[in-house]
Amino acid sequence: MAQSTVSYYMNGSRPVSKNASARIEAAMKALDYHPNSSARTLRTQRTNLITLIERLSYDSVGSDVIPYMTTIIEEAYRLGYDVILNTTKADPNSLTRMEGRNICDGFILMDIEADDSRIPVAAEIGLPTVVFGQPRDSHGLDCVYFDYAHAGGLIVDYLAAHGTHQVLFLDELADGSGRFLYIRRLYDAMRERCAAHGMDFAVVPFDERDIPAVLEAISERIGDRLAIVTRQPQPTKTIMFALERLGVVPGQDLTLLSICPDSRLEGFETKPTNISQMPREVSVTALHTLIDRINDPGRPQVIRPVRADHVTTRETTVDFRRRT
Repeated sequence: MAQSTVSYYMNGSRPVSKNASARIEAAMKALDYHPNSSARTLRTQRTNLITLIERLSYDSVGSDVIPYMTTIIEEAYRLGYDVILNTTKADPNSLTRMEGRNICDGFILMDIEADDSRIPVAAEIGLPTVVFGQPRDSHGLDCVYFDYAHAGGLIVDYLAAHGTHQVLFLDELADGSGRFLYIRRLYDAMRERCAAHGMDFAVVPFDERDIPAVLEAISERIGDRLAIVTRQPQPTKTIMFALERLGVVPGQDLTLLSICPDSRLEGFETKPTNISQMPREVSVTALHTLIDRINDPGRPQVIRPVRADHVTTRETTVDFRRRT
């Protein structure tokens, strides 16, 4: 029998089948094992603390995660919870250490990789946990995520409606997209929808240290009703400055569409057309899902995608249909 099943039975964090319960009780009787009532009381006592676990390093762009963390902290406070931020190495051992100290009521795991080593550890611990992203295997934990695949379909449909023929996705994660399942699903959705519209689709790795290579890829396609798609504010700003030096004007010579929150566009002199990842909506959903799990540990697993419903047209869209 799995250790996690025994753990769920002992701490009451998840339902266990009658057959498994009977086997555990028989083993306890044979071993003359008696649960420590004081420890169990401590284990079930509420702390009204939630631990938010995010991988941050010197190379991380902290401003990209701030809208999510800020929303979680503010909403948690409104609901009577405080938030502990774990932004060190955030390895699986940190989960075990925190659980052993009984310092929080649940975890929110952020920056989820396709095969994230923290997830099976969190499932084994049995403390209420929400996976903030899309793993290959959630191990039965609740998942909340922004649906990038759906957003990719919206982006392509929008560009098709404006007469686009070439779609070029410039992405920092292009070379390492296997680490993050949402990136692979975004590419696949866009590629499939482009094919359905008779449009060409390509992904080019975006490296700020090698802008000439990116500009070369753009120059090769610019005469064929080109749309550039970027992700997050900083790469969008970088490519806009590079295009300006090249004498290319988004909104006139090509379409530029950014996948980034509306709130992050304030610093742009020229506002790019965008689709928002809805950081407030997805963060509030994640927090409420965790609190619901804390209050009702035995309920079925919850998987909640948050979906955008539109692209916002701003200054960098070209309607190529008017040029034919």
